[in-house]
Amino acid sequence: METLAKPEIQGLIVRGYGRLPSAQFLLLEVRDAVLARGYLQRLCERGDGISVTTANVSPDDVALHVAFTAPGLVQLGVPASAVESFARELVEGMDEPTRAMSLGDQGVNDPEHWTWGREKPHVLLLIYAKDELMLAERVDRERTALEASGFHVIVAKHTAPLRADQKEHFGWKDGLSTPIMEGSERAADPHEVWTFPFRAGEFVLGYRNEYEAYSESPTVALDDDPQGHLPLTSDGTAKDLGRNGTYLVYREMTQDVPGFWKYLATNSREPGDDEVTRAIALGSKMVGRWPGGAPLVASPSHDDPALSNINDFTYHDEDQHHRSTACPFGAHIRRANPRDQLPSEHDRDDSIEMVRKHQMIRRGRVFGPPLADSMDPRDFLAKRDEPDLGVRGLHFICLVGHIGRQFEFVQRAWINSPNFAAMFRDADPIIGVHRPPPDPNVSDEFTCPAEPLRRKYKGMPQFTRLVGGAYFFLPGMRALRFIARHPLPL
Repeated sequence: METLAKPEIQGLIVRGYGRLPSAQFLLLEVRDAVLARGYLQRLCERGDGISVTTANVSPDDVALHVAFTAPGLVQLGVPASAVESFARELVEGMDEPTRAMSLGDQGVNDPEHWTWGREKPHVLLLIYAKDELMLAERVDRERTALEASGFHVIVAKHTAPLRADQKEHFGWKDGLSTPIMEGSERAADPHEVWTFPFRAGEFVLGYRNEYEAYSESPTVALDDDPQGHLPLTSDGTAKDLGRNGTYLVYREMTQDVPGFWKYLATNSREPGDDEVTRAIALGSKMVGRWPGGAPLVASPSHDDPALSNINDFTYHDEDQHHRSTACPFGAHIRRANPRDQLPSEHDRDDSIEMVRKHQMIRRGRVFGPPLADSMDPRDFLAKRDEPDLGVRGLHFICLVGHIGRQFEFVQRAWINSPNFAAMFRDADPIIGVHRPPPDPNVSDEFTCPAEPLRRKYKGMPQFTRLVGGAYFFLPGMRALRFIARHPLPL
């Protein structure tokens, strides 16, 4: 196992800041590169408790992180040859037309409808705090410094404080399947094949990944780093700009919570004595877990509080004996993470090996007020027909060592594919793109295997809408110092 250089890694890679429930994300434009680089230098060096938080520190009060788009790196004076050496996905951007099509960013998700992201921000500043008061103080402090340092705040993205029950807006417990990375502080049972730690290179550049190889890393010409901020590449021909950094995917999506529960109540044909029970049953089939977190493969008939945090489960044995009647192939958690059962792989171990190469560390936060603070399905259903003036959703953030192989592959081949698991017109029922007829790529159905006959749900509306997004580079500390101090081209 390789040892992580934690003082050189931004802390967001190793922890999601559950002890810092308040957060705000600032999307920035660089208007004066000289002043902006000065701010970044101070961010690397100042000792007042709000410098960039590194992985060897576990803060109790505040944490701060910074990431850059490709245009942002150019604007800050990073050599063009270095910017061009980054992953193609970062250089071209999330909204590149062919890429947007492959990601399912069409129709209501089309970048032309986004509220941000078409005009790419340059910098993303992520601030986390122990409470709303401290967050407001830190954000005000940073905004004052930013505005005096050549930055313009395009928009501030607010989040809702983390809930003790970990529930997202639809009412399901979330954040239960984040992969465990080698060298991180999270414990793992080495006897559990799925929870065995993932190679660090899946998420951090400069370390071996699940292929026992190194993901391609951006480089800088030797002459472009005269101050020696960056380490040499393995062959000594250039400087490694990517080491100890990662790629950050940020997608903001709204959630139609009343529409979701109305659909469940109106359409569910799942077993149950009343409308609420049937709605919960269908919603749980669509998610793959019960609202309390228990996975369907471990508890097919009811929510079990004793299983609310379980992650060391797989699908292969259940499928062999019960033909996937517990957890549908098309359920959200199964599409996002098939674990040990891919229909294209005949051997369980082959499935595990393949799926382990397409994982992401998720660091998302929700925004907006809950439809029902109780998160009780009865309260959701009571409000399904009331006027809903709230805007709520998810700031989806994930960290990957390879955008194409990890995030884009999952989005394209598992989440939105109507043919996933040999299905025909099914997309992810929670976050997928639901195309109705006469679209030739119809994907508005959901299938629940059952005995003696499966239950087919058609005409499923889309419950989420993408309103913005961008790819960022979250640099290691040596790379951040290089970005902050590199002289502008003459």
